[in-house]
Amino acid sequence: MADSPAQKVVAFPNLKPGVKRAIMSGEVGSSFDAGERMFAGYSDNAVLDYGTYNARDYEVMLRKDGQAAAIEAVLTLPIRQASRAIEATRDDHGEAEFCRSVLMTPHTGGGMKTPLQDVIGQLTSAQTFRKAYFEKVFDVRDSDGKIVYEKLAFRPAATCEQKRDPQTAAPIGFRQQVWMFGGEPMTASTARQKYPGYVEIDQVRSFVYVNGKHRQPLLGTSELELTYTCYLTKLKLLFLWFQYLEAQSLPKVIVYGQSQPQANERADDVASMRASGIVGFERTGQPGDKTFDILESAGKGADQFNSALSFLETWQTSSVLAGFMGLSSLASLGRGSLALSQDQSAFFLKSRQAVTAEMEVAITHDVIAPLVTLNFGPGAAYPAFKFGQLTDESDAAVVGLFQAMSVAPALQVPAGIFDIIIERTATALNLDQGAVEQIVKEAAAQRAVQATATAPPGVPPAAAAGIGQLAGAADAAARIYKKALKDSSNAPLPENMSQPFDVPNLSSSTQLH
Repeated sequence: MADSPAQKVVAFPNLKPGVKRAIMSGEVGSSFDAGERMFAGYSDNAVLDYGTYNARDYEVMLRKDGQAAAIEAVLTLPIRQASRAIEATRDDHGEAEFCRSVLMTPHTGGGMKTPLQDVIGQLTSAQTFRKAYFEKVFDVRDSDGKIVYEKLAFRPAATCEQKRDPQTAAPIGFRQQVWMFGGEPMTASTARQKYPGYVEIDQVRSFVYVNGKHRQPLLGTSELELTYTCYLTKLKLLFLWFQYLEAQSLPKVIVYGQSQPQANERADDVASMRASGIVGFERTGQPGDKTFDILESAGKGADQFNSALSFLETWQTSSVLAGFMGLSSLASLGRGSLALSQDQSAFFLKSRQAVTAEMEVAITHDVIAPLVTLNFGPGAAYPAFKFGQLTDESDAAVVGLFQAMSVAPALQVPAGIFDIIIERTATALNLDQGAVEQIVKEAAAQRAVQATATAPPGVPPAAAAGIGQLAGAADAAARIYKKALKDSSNAPLPENMSQPFDVPNLSSSTQLH
């Protein structure tokens, strides 16, 4: 009788007993910094992260500061518009297609109620608020009895507090402050309210994406933190500038008199007129005498305020490697460089590509892996979530290579490499990954049958089938490329394609004939 996993005896190499004990002693350290004071809350054997700046402070900044709103758009738009795919791994037995049917298919076809496009957009909010919180809502699909996500429901960062193990700092879910209406908490269930006003989201039902884990693995980082600091300084500077403009717009009058008391009396009369009025003064009759003078100002102090504001806005854009945003204003002054703009924008997009790599890992481990384990068991082949390239440099190279290989009279590359190039091209052109795989397999199988039936004398049937299979893949790839290149401008995203989850097929606009 086979031993259960808990009863198995591990055969260690020839190690000393002390080394064996040290290997299996478990985790003893902590990810908490000894000087960290941000985790002020402790409840139910969990440490709560309250954060630093309140998320609502950033929301106010994005509503009131145009430069901050532009920076936020520059940070998130490349990721929100990027193509995406769920790629199968070796020994895949339908896991990848099942995940696509849940995450990338409309709800009417068996997918989630929350479109993947919305989830990705909400995920990018972590670049501003440090973390993005989601509650996994599970359901059983009627068509096949599989456990699927009904929703990946977004939870506002301002209402959530991540929970961590007090010793190891491992995440153990989060809690959310519930919405109150008329003094009553508006929540579907009171069973999860261990504390009034809060609901507990367990780790198995939570998905918390932490931005900037390379610098702050526990707290995360906001890419607009320096932008927020400059925003506060700009508010103070604008207040002083407007005070200065108000003082410059109102005239300063010097009133003369035969004595200081008379001058003060006349000044009071002038001040009493405010916006308009009439006042009479006695003239001395002396030639050249003046009743009053206007104290003029050079008005050059505004340049200093303008320079300070320009410096702060440049500081804001430079903090996120988006210096190219300021080149338009330099162009109006006759300065700037097109080559410099291209270099800066290319480097900026590479920095965004690093962010997508972190998002890919988070989605693969926290969203796809639990879904596969629940339906296929722990020994399944776990697909990987992938974003397309944010720059068109690699996409153009892949498409060009694909085009050259598609029209080549003879291919000198392994069939596996060619399949990878086909999948990458499909991702670059926003084609349905499952449909492309199905078309390539069908075309290769058909050509293999034809090649076997018409094999030249002396060619073994197995070799003829292999050649035919590769030729069929190349022929299908060429037809996919030509049609997709023609219609790529209006090709829909995979999650927006209306089709049943279990029938991979291209939409009518990209049907091959």
